[in-house]
Amino acid sequence: MKKPIVSIAGKQGPFENVKKALSALDLGIIKGKSVLIKPNIGRAATVGRGYNTHPQTIAGVIEMMKEAGASNIAVGESPLVGIDTMEAFTKGGVTEVAKKYEVKLIDFDAYPPVSKSIPNGRVVSETKVCSPIYEYDILVSVPVAKTHMHTGVTLGIKNMKGCLYRHEKVRYHQMEYLNGSFTEKTLDSAISDLATILLPDLTVVDGYIGMEGLGPSGGKAKQSDFCVASFHPLGADVYGCILMGLKADDIPHLRLVSRRLNMPLKANAYETIPAKYEEYISPYEVPPTNLSVEFENIKVYDKESCSACLSTLMLFLRRFKDDMTPYVLPDGKFHIAIGKGVDNAKEGTVFVGNCTRFMKDKGIFIKGCPPVPTRIYEAITGREPDENEPEVE
Repeated sequence: MKKPIVSIAGKQGPFENVKKALSALDLGIIKGKSVLIKPNIGRAATVGRGYNTHPQTIAGVIEMMKEAGASNIAVGESPLVGIDTMEAFTKGGVTEVAKKYEVKLIDFDAYPPVSKSIPNGRVVSETKVCSPIYEYDILVSVPVAKTHMHTGVTLGIKNMKGCLYRHEKVRYHQMEYLNGSFTEKTLDSAISDLATILLPDLTVVDGYIGMEGLGPSGGKAKQSDFCVASFHPLGADVYGCILMGLKADDIPHLRLVSRRLNMPLKANAYETIPAKYEEYISPYEVPPTNLSVEFENIKVYDKESCSACLSTLMLFLRRFKDDMTPYVLPDGKFHIAIGKGVDNAKEGTVFVGNCTRFMKDKGIFIKGCPPVPTRIYEAITGREPDENEPEVE
Protein backbone atom coordinates (compact mmCIF):
# COMPACT_ATOMS: atom_id res chain seq x y z
CA MET A 1 0.00 0.00 0.00
CA LYS A 2 1.16 3.53 -0.72
CA LYS A 3 2.15 5.61 2.26
CA PRO A 4 0.00 8.66 3.10
CA ILE A 5 1.57 11.86 1.79
CA VAL A 6 2.59 14.77 4.00
CA SER A 7 3.66 17.90 2.15
CA ILE A 8 6.05 20.38 3.77
CA ALA A 9 7.10 23.88 2.77
CA GLY A 10 8.85 26.77 4.47
CA LYS A 11 10.91 29.93 4.44
CA GLN A 12 8.58 31.69 1.98
CA GLY A 13 6.08 33.36 4.31
CA PRO A 14 2.57 32.19 5.24
CA PHE A 15 0.84 32.63 1.89
CA GLU A 16 3.49 31.04 -0.32
CA ASN A 17 4.21 28.26 2.19
CA VAL A 18 0.58 27.17 1.99
CA LYS A 19 0.40 27.34 -1.78
CA LYS A 20 3.57 25.31 -2.19
CA ALA A 21 2.54 22.69 0.37
CA LEU A 22 -0.94 22.23 -1.08
CA SER A 23 0.26 22.23 -4.67
CA ALA A 24 2.14 18.99 -3.95
CA LEU A 25 -1.12 17.22 -2.99
CA ASP A 26 -3.76 15.86 -5.34
CA LEU A 27 -6.63 18.26 -4.73
CA GLY A 28 -8.96 16.58 -7.19
CA ILE A 29 -11.33 15.64 -4.36
CA ILE A 30 -12.09 19.35 -3.85
CA LYS A 31 -13.64 19.95 -7.28
CA GLY A 32 -17.37 20.66 -7.06
CA LYS A 33 -17.36 20.30 -3.25
CA SER A 34 -18.23 22.81 -0.55
CA VAL A 35 -15.34 23.56 1.81
CA LEU A 36 -15.40 24.74 5.42
CA ILE A 37 -12.11 26.12 6.73
CA LYS A 38 -11.67 25.84 10.51
CA PRO A 39 -8.71 27.99 11.64
CA ASN A 40 -7.66 28.58 15.23
CA ILE A 41 -9.05 32.03 16.03
CA GLY A 42 -9.60 31.49 19.74
CA ARG A 43 -8.90 35.03 20.92
CA ALA A 44 -9.49 38.60 19.76
CA ALA A 45 -5.80 39.24 19.17
CA THR A 46 -3.80 41.20 16.63
CA VAL A 47 -1.80 39.44 13.93
CA GLY A 48 1.72 38.18 14.56
CA ARG A 49 1.54 37.28 18.23
CA GLY A 50 1.15 33.53 17.82
CA TYR A 51 -2.34 33.27 19.30
CA ASN A 52 -4.23 32.68 16.08
CA THR A 53 -3.86 31.27 12.59
CA HIS A 54 -2.23 33.89 10.37
CA PRO A 55 -4.73 35.54 7.98
CA GLN A 56 -2.39 35.04 5.01
CA THR A 57 -2.31 31.32 5.77
CA ILE A 58 -6.10 31.33 5.54
CA ALA A 59 -5.84 33.36 2.32
CA GLY A 60 -3.52 30.75 0.85
CA VAL A 61 -5.92 27.93 1.71
CA ILE A 62 -8.87 29.81 0.20
CA GLU A 63 -6.98 30.54 -3.01
CA MET A 64 -5.92 26.91 -3.41
CA MET A 65 -9.45 25.68 -2.74
CA LYS A 66 -10.76 28.05 -5.41
CA GLU A 67 -8.12 26.89 -7.88
CA ALA A 68 -9.08 23.29 -7.10
CA GLY A 69 -12.68 24.02 -8.09
CA ALA A 70 -14.49 24.23 -4.76
CA SER A 71 -18.16 25.08 -5.26
CA ASN A 72 -18.48 27.07 -2.04
CA ILE A 73 -16.01 28.14 0.67
CA ALA A 74 -16.59 29.42 4.19
CA VAL A 75 -14.48 30.10 7.27
CA GLY A 76 -15.94 29.27 10.68
CA GLU A 77 -14.96 29.27 14.34
CA SER A 78 -16.18 28.86 17.91
CA PRO A 79 -13.60 30.70 20.05
CA LEU A 80 -12.93 30.67 23.78
CA VAL A 81 -15.93 31.27 26.01
CA GLY A 82 -16.65 35.00 26.25
CA ILE A 83 -14.87 35.91 23.00
CA ASP A 84 -16.95 37.55 20.27
CA THR A 85 -16.32 35.51 17.12
CA MET A 86 -16.74 38.32 14.61
CA GLU A 87 -14.57 40.66 16.66
CA ALA A 88 -11.88 37.97 16.76
CA PHE A 89 -12.13 37.56 12.98
CA THR A 90 -11.77 41.30 12.46
CA LYS A 91 -8.92 41.85 14.87
CA GLY A 92 -7.11 38.78 13.54
CA GLY A 93 -7.24 39.96 9.92
CA VAL A 94 -9.64 37.23 8.80
CA THR A 95 -12.53 39.55 7.94
CA GLU A 96 -10.36 41.43 5.46
CA VAL A 97 -9.30 38.16 3.82
CA ALA A 98 -12.90 36.95 3.62
CA LYS A 99 -13.98 40.17 1.91
CA LYS A 100 -11.17 39.94 -0.61
CA TYR A 101 -12.06 36.40 -1.63
CA GLU A 102 -15.82 36.80 -1.12
CA VAL A 103 -16.18 33.90 1.28
CA LYS A 104 -18.62 33.63 4.17
CA LEU A 105 -17.58 33.96 7.80
CA ILE A 106 -19.51 31.77 10.23
CA ASP A 107 -19.92 32.19 13.96
CA PHE A 108 -20.46 28.53 14.84
CA ASP A 109 -22.07 29.42 18.16
CA ALA A 110 -24.84 31.42 16.45
CA TYR A 111 -26.52 28.17 15.41
CA PRO A 112 -28.13 25.42 17.52
CA PRO A 113 -25.70 22.56 18.16
CA VAL A 114 -26.04 18.96 17.07
CA SER A 115 -25.78 16.22 19.71
CA LYS A 116 -23.55 13.36 18.63
CA SER A 117 -23.09 10.08 20.47
CA ILE A 118 -19.57 8.70 20.93
CA PRO A 119 -19.61 4.89 21.04
CA ASN A 120 -17.06 3.39 23.44
CA GLY A 121 -16.00 6.78 24.71
CA ARG A 122 -13.50 6.78 27.54
CA VAL A 123 -14.68 10.11 28.90
CA VAL A 124 -17.37 11.45 26.55
CA SER A 125 -20.45 9.45 25.57
CA GLU A 126 -22.34 12.32 23.95
CA THR A 127 -21.19 15.74 22.84
CA LYS A 128 -22.53 18.97 21.36
CA VAL A 129 -20.96 19.87 18.02
CA CYS A 130 -21.51 23.12 16.12
CA SER A 131 -24.03 22.31 13.39
CA PRO A 132 -22.39 24.22 10.47
CA ILE A 133 -19.66 21.55 10.51
CA TYR A 134 -22.08 19.13 8.88
CA GLU A 135 -23.29 21.47 6.15
CA TYR A 136 -20.09 21.27 4.10
CA ASP A 137 -18.48 18.44 2.17
CA ILE A 138 -14.86 19.07 3.14
CA LEU A 139 -13.61 20.19 6.54
CA VAL A 140 -10.15 21.79 6.54
CA SER A 141 -8.37 22.20 9.87
CA VAL A 142 -5.93 25.13 9.77
CA PRO A 143 -4.31 25.34 13.21
CA VAL A 144 -1.46 27.57 14.23
CA ALA A 145 1.45 25.56 15.66
CA LYS A 146 1.54 26.00 19.44
CA THR A 147 2.78 24.21 22.49
CA HIS A 148 0.05 23.63 25.06
CA MET A 149 0.22 23.53 28.85
CA HIS A 150 -2.43 20.81 29.04
CA THR A 151 -1.96 18.73 25.90
CA GLY A 152 1.68 19.24 24.87
CA VAL A 153 0.80 20.70 21.48
CA THR A 154 -2.27 21.98 19.70
CA LEU A 155 -2.33 21.07 16.01
CA GLY A 156 -4.90 19.78 13.52
CA ILE A 157 -6.64 17.14 15.64
CA LYS A 158 -6.74 19.26 18.80
CA ASN A 159 -8.12 22.12 16.64
CA MET A 160 -11.31 20.06 16.23
CA LYS A 161 -12.13 20.91 19.85
CA GLY A 162 -12.98 24.35 18.46
CA CYS A 163 -15.91 22.70 16.67
CA LEU A 164 -17.57 22.09 20.04
CA TYR A 165 -20.46 24.31 21.01
CA ARG A 166 -19.77 27.10 23.49
CA HIS A 167 -19.24 25.73 27.05
CA GLU A 168 -18.88 22.21 25.72
CA LYS A 169 -15.20 23.05 25.20
CA VAL A 170 -14.87 23.85 28.91
CA ARG A 171 -16.66 20.63 29.86
CA TYR A 172 -13.92 18.57 28.20
CA HIS A 173 -11.51 19.84 30.87
CA GLN A 174 -13.74 18.80 33.74
CA MET A 175 -14.70 15.21 33.02
CA GLU A 176 -14.00 11.90 34.70
CA TYR A 177 -13.50 8.48 33.19
CA LEU A 178 -16.78 6.70 32.48
CA ASN A 179 -15.45 3.25 33.31
CA GLY A 180 -12.19 2.37 34.99
CA SER A 181 -9.10 4.58 34.99
CA PHE A 182 -6.23 5.25 32.62
CA THR A 183 -2.80 6.83 32.88
CA GLU A 184 -3.63 9.70 30.48
CA LYS A 185 -5.31 12.92 31.57
CA THR A 186 -9.04 12.88 31.02
CA LEU A 187 -8.64 15.83 28.61
CA ASP A 188 -6.33 13.81 26.36
CA SER A 189 -8.80 10.93 26.40
CA ALA A 190 -11.67 13.31 25.67
CA ILE A 191 -9.83 14.66 22.62
CA SER A 192 -9.32 11.11 21.41
CA ASP A 193 -13.02 10.40 22.02
CA LEU A 194 -13.93 13.34 19.81
CA ALA A 195 -11.49 12.12 17.15
CA THR A 196 -13.45 8.89 16.81
CA ILE A 197 -16.39 10.87 15.37
CA LEU A 198 -14.79 14.07 14.03
CA LEU A 199 -11.54 14.48 12.12
CA PRO A 200 -10.55 16.96 9.42
CA ASP A 201 -10.59 15.87 5.79
CA LEU A 202 -7.55 18.06 5.14
CA THR A 203 -5.08 19.62 7.58
CA VAL A 204 -2.90 22.66 6.90
CA VAL A 205 -0.62 23.51 9.83
CA ASP A 206 0.33 27.19 10.02
CA GLY A 207 3.87 27.31 11.38
CA TYR A 208 4.67 30.82 10.19
CA ILE A 209 4.32 32.47 13.61
CA GLY A 210 3.43 29.98 16.31
CA MET A 211 3.61 30.04 20.09
CA GLU A 212 6.11 28.27 22.34
CA GLY A 213 6.45 27.69 26.06
CA LEU A 214 3.35 28.75 27.98
CA GLY A 215 0.93 28.04 25.13
CA PRO A 216 -1.79 28.10 24.03
CA SER A 217 -2.25 31.70 25.19
CA GLY A 218 0.52 32.68 27.59
CA GLY A 219 3.62 31.77 25.61
CA LYS A 220 6.00 33.63 23.33
CA ALA A 221 5.53 34.18 19.62
CA LYS A 222 7.80 31.91 17.59
CA GLN A 223 8.58 32.69 13.96
CA SER A 224 9.26 29.27 12.49
CA ASP A 225 8.01 29.89 8.93
CA PHE A 226 6.82 26.43 7.89
CA CYS A 227 3.66 24.77 6.64
CA VAL A 228 2.51 21.14 6.75
CA ALA A 229 -0.38 19.87 4.61
CA SER A 230 -1.92 16.40 4.43
CA PHE A 231 -5.19 14.59 3.89
CA HIS A 232 -4.08 12.29 6.72
CA PRO A 233 -5.00 13.97 10.04
CA LEU A 234 -2.47 12.18 12.20
CA GLY A 235 0.29 12.40 9.59
CA ALA A 236 -0.08 16.19 9.53
CA ASP A 237 0.21 16.37 13.31
CA VAL A 238 3.15 13.96 13.43
CA TYR A 239 5.14 16.19 11.11
CA GLY A 240 3.86 19.33 12.78
CA CYS A 241 5.52 17.99 15.93
CA ILE A 242 8.71 17.13 14.07
CA LEU A 243 9.04 20.62 12.61
CA MET A 244 8.52 22.01 16.13
CA GLY A 245 11.42 19.86 17.32
CA LEU A 246 9.08 17.54 19.25
CA LYS A 247 8.16 13.86 19.12
CA ALA A 248 4.59 12.86 18.39
CA ASP A 249 4.82 9.83 20.67
CA ASP A 250 5.46 12.24 23.57
CA ILE A 251 2.01 13.79 23.01
CA PRO A 252 -0.64 11.74 24.88
CA HIS A 253 -3.68 12.62 22.75
CA LEU A 254 -1.78 11.74 19.55
CA ARG A 255 -0.73 8.39 21.02
CA LEU A 256 -4.35 7.70 21.93
CA VAL A 257 -5.67 8.65 18.50
CA SER A 258 -3.03 6.45 16.89
CA ARG A 259 -3.97 3.46 19.03
CA ARG A 260 -7.74 3.89 18.94
CA LEU A 261 -8.04 4.63 15.21
CA ASN A 262 -5.20 2.39 14.05
CA MET A 263 -3.26 5.25 12.51
CA PRO A 264 0.56 5.21 12.34
CA LEU A 265 2.45 7.44 14.74
CA LYS A 266 5.93 6.79 13.35
CA ALA A 267 7.30 9.28 10.86
CA ASN A 268 8.52 6.58 8.45
CA ALA A 269 4.92 5.45 7.91
CA TYR A 270 4.39 8.57 5.79
CA GLU A 271 5.88 9.85 2.55
CA THR A 272 7.05 13.45 2.73
CA ILE A 273 7.24 15.91 -0.14
CA PRO A 274 10.03 16.90 -0.32
CA ALA A 275 11.88 13.86 1.00
CA LYS A 276 14.35 16.14 2.77
CA TYR A 277 12.63 18.60 5.09
CA GLU A 278 15.14 19.06 7.92
CA GLU A 279 15.94 22.65 6.95
CA TYR A 280 12.44 23.65 8.02
CA ILE A 281 12.74 22.29 11.58
CA SER A 282 12.57 25.11 14.16
CA PRO A 283 12.58 23.78 17.75
CA TYR A 284 9.94 25.17 20.11
CA GLU A 285 10.37 25.63 23.86
CA VAL A 286 8.25 23.01 25.62
CA PRO A 287 5.62 23.95 28.21
CA PRO A 288 6.94 24.13 31.78
CA THR A 289 5.90 21.34 34.13
CA ASN A 290 5.48 23.74 37.04
CA LEU A 291 3.96 27.19 36.57
CA SER A 292 5.21 28.31 39.95
CA VAL A 293 8.78 28.02 38.67
CA GLU A 294 7.93 30.41 35.82
CA PHE A 295 6.68 33.09 38.23
CA GLU A 296 8.97 33.69 41.21
CA ASN A 297 7.25 33.82 44.61
CA ILE A 298 3.92 32.78 43.04
CA LYS A 299 2.30 29.48 43.99
CA VAL A 300 -0.08 28.30 41.27
CA TYR A 301 -2.65 25.56 41.81
CA ASP A 302 -3.89 24.31 38.44
CA LYS A 303 -5.92 21.13 38.24
CA GLU A 304 -8.58 20.36 35.60
CA SER A 305 -8.66 23.95 34.36
CA CYS A 306 -9.61 24.90 30.82
CA SER A 307 -7.58 26.93 28.33
CA ALA A 308 -9.68 30.03 28.98
CA CYS A 309 -8.85 30.08 32.70
CA LEU A 310 -5.22 29.18 32.06
CA SER A 311 -4.94 32.03 29.58
CA THR A 312 -6.52 34.47 32.03
CA LEU A 313 -4.15 33.37 34.78
CA MET A 314 -1.10 33.85 32.54
CA LEU A 315 -2.21 37.32 31.47
CA PHE A 316 -2.99 38.32 35.05
CA LEU A 317 0.38 37.19 36.38
CA ARG A 318 2.32 38.78 33.54
CA ARG A 319 0.71 42.13 34.16
CA PHE A 320 0.09 42.20 37.91
CA LYS A 321 2.45 39.74 39.65
CA ASP A 322 4.66 42.55 41.02
CA ASP A 323 1.57 44.16 42.58
CA MET A 324 0.73 41.03 44.57
CA THR A 325 3.58 41.38 47.11
CA PRO A 326 1.29 42.80 49.84
CA TYR A 327 -0.94 39.72 49.54
CA VAL A 328 1.61 36.95 50.06
CA LEU A 329 0.94 34.26 52.65
CA PRO A 330 3.28 33.46 55.59
CA ASP A 331 5.42 31.26 53.32
CA GLY A 332 6.37 34.37 51.34
CA LYS A 333 4.39 33.42 48.23
CA PHE A 334 1.22 34.67 46.58
CA HIS A 335 -1.17 31.72 46.14
CA ILE A 336 -3.65 31.54 43.26
CA ALA A 337 -5.78 28.64 41.99
CA ILE A 338 -7.75 27.67 38.88
CA GLY A 339 -9.58 24.51 37.89
CA LYS A 340 -12.28 22.21 39.15
CA GLY A 341 -9.88 19.72 40.70
CA VAL A 342 -8.00 21.98 43.11
CA ASP A 343 -8.25 20.41 46.56
CA ASN A 344 -5.05 21.26 48.46
CA ALA A 345 -4.83 25.04 48.36
CA LYS A 346 -3.68 26.92 51.46
CA GLU A 347 -5.94 29.16 53.51
CA GLY A 348 -5.82 32.62 51.95
CA THR A 349 -5.47 31.49 48.36
CA VAL A 350 -7.09 33.49 45.56
CA PHE A 351 -9.56 31.21 43.73
CA VAL A 352 -10.25 32.27 40.13
CA GLY A 353 -13.27 31.15 38.10
CA ASN A 354 -16.56 29.43 38.76
CA CYS A 355 -14.97 25.99 38.90
CA THR A 356 -13.17 26.90 42.16
CA ARG A 357 -16.30 28.10 43.97
CA PHE A 358 -16.39 25.06 46.26
CA MET A 359 -13.13 26.33 47.82
CA LYS A 360 -14.28 29.93 48.27
CA ASP A 361 -14.40 29.73 52.09
CA LYS A 362 -10.63 29.25 52.17
CA GLY A 363 -9.74 32.59 50.59
CA ILE A 364 -10.76 35.16 47.98
CA PHE A 365 -13.15 33.77 45.36
CA ILE A 366 -13.58 35.60 42.04
CA LYS A 367 -16.47 34.36 39.94
CA GLY A 368 -16.54 34.26 36.17
CA CYS A 369 -15.91 31.84 33.31
CA PRO A 370 -13.32 33.21 33.48
CA PRO A 371 -13.09 36.69 35.03
CA VAL A 372 -10.86 39.07 33.10
CA PRO A 373 -7.43 39.91 34.59
CA THR A 374 -8.48 43.42 35.64
CA ARG A 375 -11.46 41.97 37.54
CA ILE A 376 -9.09 39.68 39.44
CA TYR A 377 -6.88 42.65 40.29
CA GLU A 378 -9.85 44.68 41.53
CA ALA A 379 -11.17 41.82 43.68
CA ILE A 380 -7.80 41.37 45.38
CA THR A 381 -6.72 44.99 45.82
CA GLY A 382 -10.07 46.78 46.06
CA ARG A 383 -9.05 49.29 43.41
CA GLU A 384 -8.94 49.61 39.65
CA PRO A 385 -5.64 49.14 37.80
CA ASP A 386 -3.82 52.04 36.21
CA GLU A 387 -5.98 53.11 33.24
CA ASN A 388 -2.91 54.28 31.36
CA GLU A 389 -1.62 50.72 31.19
CA PRO A 390 -3.37 48.86 28.36
CA GLU A 391 -5.11 45.54 28.95
CA VAL A 392 -3.01 42.64 27.68
CA GLU A 393 -4.77 40.60 25.01
